Amino acid sequence: MLQATRLSKRFGNRVVLRDLNFEVARGSCAAVVGFNGAGKSTLLRLVAGLVSPSRGEISWDGWRTRAFCALAAPDAPVYRELSCLENLQFFSRGASISRLKTHLETWQLGARERDLAGDLSSGLRVRLGLCVADWFCENGAPILLLDEPSANLDDAGRELVGAMIARQKSRGIVLLATNDSRDFEWCQSRIVVHQAM
Repeated sequence: MLQATRLSKRFGNRVVLRDLNFEVARGSCAAVVGFNGAGKSTLLRLVAGLVSPSRGEISWDGWRTRAFCALAAPDAPVYRELSCLENLQFFSRGASISRLKTHLETWQLGARERDLAGDLSSGLRVRLGLCVADWFCENGAPILLLDEPSANLDDAGRELVGAMIARQKSRGIVLLATNDSRDFEWCQSRIVVHQAM
């Protein structure tokens, strides 16, 4: 279970999150919702261990969360100077080329394996980032963090995201930061992030 207790984050004088409490049980997807600037992305970064809380705790089955997370976000690294296959190779730590190509096919990127990420459309770069995060989940990460995953995706891309979420719920949990009401169909609960005053 993912559990947060009195989770707060301050950047200088600006309080982004204040005393947030929630639990997300295995096998579920929780939508993280709130106005722009309320702290949805910050919450995902706290769970991922990319920033530290100013106060409070967040844990996965009693452990620090960082080692258990896969993140797909607009600012998550996809290296533009590498091809789709090379990006996946970089993050895969020695997996066989055949496995990597099969994984790219799952994301309908097999025909683009040699294309540089920088030459892809914005929608296909989003798909590549999701493909990388999905690789980590497939190889043991129980917490999938998705920040506005359906932005810039067509209907086919949205279907791939839905399938990814379904797979991950059988392995762990998903936190999905979104303000797109279409994404709520994938979620069993909501974490409402209010702008701190």
